[in-house]
Order: sequence, then structure tokens, then C-alpha cells
Amino acid sequence: MTETDVQVAKPEEPKAEGENNENENSPALTASEAAIIRQLEYYFGDANLAKDKFMKDQISKDEGWVPLDVLLTFKRLKSLSDDKKVIVDAISKSEEGLVEVSEDREKLRRHPERPLPEMNEETRKEIYTRTVYVKGFAPQDGTQMDELVEFFQPYEKVVNIVMRRYYDKPTKKYLFKGSVFVTFATVEQCEKFLKEKLAYKGKDLICKMQNDYFAQKQVEEKERKQKIEERKRKKEEAKMADAPNLPTGASVSFEGTGADTTRESIKEQILTVDDTLAVAFIDFQKGDKAGFVRFTEADAGKRFVGKLTENKLKIDESEVTFELLEGEKESEYLEKIVLAKQARRKGGNVKGKGGRGNRGNNNRHHGGGHNKRQRDNGNDGGDDEPPVKKADTADAVKEGAKEKPATEEKKTPAKSEVKAD
Repeated sequence: MTETDVQVAKPEEPKAEGENNENENSPALTASEAAIIRQLEYYFGDANLAKDKFMKDQISKDEGWVPLDVLLTFKRLKSLSDDKKVIVDAISKSEEGLVEVSEDREKLRRHPERPLPEMNEETRKEIYTRTVYVKGFAPQDGTQMDELVEFFQPYEKVVNIVMRRYYDKPTKKYLFKGSVFVTFATVEQCEKFLKEKLAYKGKDLICKMQNDYFAQKQVEEKERKQKIEERKRKKEEAKMADAPNLPTGASVSFEGTGADTTRESIKEQILTVDDTLAVAFIDFQKGDKAGFVRFTEADAGKRFVGKLTENKLKIDESEVTFELLEGEKESEYLEKIVLAKQARRKGGNVKGKGGRGNRGNNNRHHGGGHNKRQRDNGNDGGDDEPPVKKADTADAVKEGAKEKPATEEKKTPAKSEVKAD
């Protein structure tokens, strides 16, 4: 059982003087007795027993009888009264006929002639037809269930109120949203309630059928998902806008390099296999055991690997194994390049923070204002790849993109896909 729900089975009011009243001699209910009746009829009511595992377990033990000692372990009932006699006297005055008292007045049960309806999809749909969504209560004021019970008391005939809650991460508590689901005994009573203009503490309440509320939320959820999909689509389109600059069948991975292997020695050995190949970039740093090579022309990687014996090539006394990137592997690799390009474009004007060290890092990543303009103008063939260090790029621009000497390998920045000229 949860403390967020309560069944509000409103006892019928005494009929006016002169009207036929079958219970003329029955005493009037006090506010305390009415509250006890509501709470007990909630415990044994359809809404609670449909989901309360503890109560269902209790009523299965002794022909449905539940000891008052057990019921008094429930906080809400105990807050109303912990006197068994008061509780039994109160429920005995209920005209609902839902709860039965044992002969020894120590136990209660749901009346055998009021069996619990089977809770299936048909039953749930039927309940929805007499349930209303009401929004506009004041969670910031600490609205409690007792206040809601009192508020809905005049309306015929409320059988259940559900306080809607959400989990608040900072406090790690379930807090009231300010809205409730109110179930009536009949559809007609529900429709009558909807015709009322309601306000709570001076604020107008929003009331609609639960089915209408669910339908609205489905539309909102659909629109939310559409917006997410639209953002994803635009993001993919942005990726695809860059993708055509990257040839397919042109990328290979390799592994097995020695400790002294450099990008220059890799390129040199590749050209011994086929000197017509044009290497675009070598993603490798001295000391790595593996890396990638991307050629400038489509299918150049396929042509290179096809000329190797068992996909192997000796580089610096090490037997290095090459593999053509195809299918998903190729897509993932090219996507990383595209994403890196987009990230640099977005962060191109971001200034470094702090002292000289950060300014140095900023220059390293962006290659200085001059080098950035060179890349943007397409002087590197349209591939906005991770830049080489500033000195190398400046030399390349100045000397017509000469090959970098192997002696500069130790000055290479952090691992990235670096232009091999």
C-alpha cells in the first residue's frame, strides 16, 4: 500500500426531515468516524487491493480476515485512532457494506458478497471512464492528503484519490506534483463533477477526463520525440555534408610497429610497395603499437593492401600487419574524423585560459590564426584534419608542402590524425 493514494468513500448524508429514511434511528457520524470509515474502506477497496501486495497477502490467510493489530501498523489509520473499539464502532456505522466486523470485534474483512473484481485491461479501461485529472493544487504549500480528502468531500461520490508524485533527486524524496487522479463511483457522477468550476486556495483548477489527459500526453510525447529525431537528422545531415570529402576504400589500419617506427618510415615503406600512392594522413605517434593510414584517392587503400603478401609489410625491422577498413569499421573511423573536424570548427575562436601554458596549447590545437585561415581556404585539399604542429604547418605553407624530416618526430603534439604530406 502507498501513502499517495486514499479511497474516499463518502458516507451518504442523512436525509432531510420528512423524507423516508431507512436508518432514521442510526446516529450521525462524527468527523473522526467518517475519516476512519474512509480509510478502512480504502484499505479494502478495489483500487488499493488491486496493487497492495501486503493487504492481498493478509486477506488470503484467514478467509479474508485481517487482525486490527495488523491494520494499526498502518500510519494513516493509527493517526486517526489507535483504539480498537473506536475503530470498530466507526466502521460498524458505514452504510457501504464493504467491510465486515468479526464476532470478537478483533478482525475486519472485505464482505464476501463484495468480491474483488478481476483487474484486467477491460476493468482498467472502465475505471478510466470515471476518473478525472485535476491540476492546480499547491505543492509548495505542503498540500497533504487530508486536505484533498476534505476538498473533494462535497462531491458525490469520490471513491479514490491518487496524489501524483515525482522523484526529486536533490532531496531523494517523492514530492507532490500538484495534480491528482480522482475516481468516482459512476460515470454520471464523474460527468457531473466536470461541469463544476473549481478553485483551490484562490487558484482555478484544470479538470479533464483521465483518458483525455493521457491522450494529450501521448501527443506531447510524440512531438517531443519528433523534435529529438529532427535534431538527430540535422546532426546527421551536418555529418554527411563533410563526409563526401573523405574517400572510401582509402583507409587502412596497421599494428605491430616497433618502438623506433615513425610516420616518415611508415610512409617510406608504403611507397616502396606502390610509389603512385598519395598518403593523406597517418594517424600514429612514435611509440604506438598501431595506427591508421588514409590515402587521398578512393580505393587506394584496397589497392595497397592487395599488393602485400599476407597483408604484411616490414617496417624498421618489424613485421607490420595492415587491414583495409571496410563496412562498419570504415564508417566509424571516418565519422570520428568528421566529428573532430566539426569540433575544431566550433571551437576555433575559443581562447585559452590561464598563463603561457594554456596559450601554448591553444596555438597547438588551432595552429595559429594564419594556419587556420590556410585550412579554411582549402590549401590542404579540403580535409580539415587535426593540424600538425605550428612550425611544421608554417614550413609546409612556406616551402610548398615539403615532407617533414624524421628528426622532428619528437616534437609531434598529442596523438591525433596528422598530415603526412
